[in-house]
Amino acid sequence: MGLGQTLLTIMSLMMMGSLILSFNTMTFNTGLAKDLAEYRIAAASEAISILERAEGLAFDEYSYTRDLTSLDSLSTSLGRDSGEDSTNQLTFDDVDDYYGFRDTIQVNGIPYKVETTVEYDTLNRVAGTIDKCPPGTRSWFKKITVYVTGPHLLNFSKQDDKGPIPDTVKLERLVGFWSFQ
Repeated sequence: MGLGQTLLTIMSLMMMGSLILSFNTMTFNTGLAKDLAEYRIAAASEAISILERAEGLAFDEYSYTRDLTSLDSLSTSLGRDSGEDSTNQLTFDDVDDYYGFRDTIQVNGIPYKVETTVEYDTLNRVAGTIDKCPPGTRSWFKKITVYVTGPHLLNFSKQDDKGPIPDTVKLERLVGFWSFQ
C-alpha cells in the first residue's frame, strides 16, 4: 500500500469518525428534547387535573346554604374551612379550598411540587382583560393558578453560569359563578 492509499484511508476514517460523532450528538439532542417534553407533559397534566377538579366544585362555601344574589353573600375569606384536610383534595368542597394548596407527587419516579393560589378577579368587559381585585374585594370570578416545578423542568433559553435555570409550569383558569333565574 502506497502513501496515497494510506492518506486516503486515514482521511476516510477521520470522515467516518466525524460522521459518527455528529450522528451521536444529534441522537443525544433528540433524546434530551423528547425527555424534556415528557417532563413538561407530566407537569402540565397534573396542573390540568387540579384545575378540572377545582372547576367541578362549588363556586363558594355558601353556594350550598344560601342564595347567592349579591357579592355580600359570598365568603369573605379564601381558603379551606374546618374539616377540610389541606393534604387531601377529596375533602375540598369549593374552588377557594385550593388557596395555598401544596403537594408533592411522583410521576414515573420523578417528584413534582404543586402549589396553587386562588384570588378574586374581575372581568373588565370594555378592555377585554381580566384584572386582579383589590384585597378584600369580592367578585363573581375566582382565578385559580397552579404552579408545578420539578428537577427536570429546565429553561434552556435562560442560563446562568451553572447551566439552564429551573422552570415552572404555570396554568390558570377563571371560574365564574352563574345564576339562572
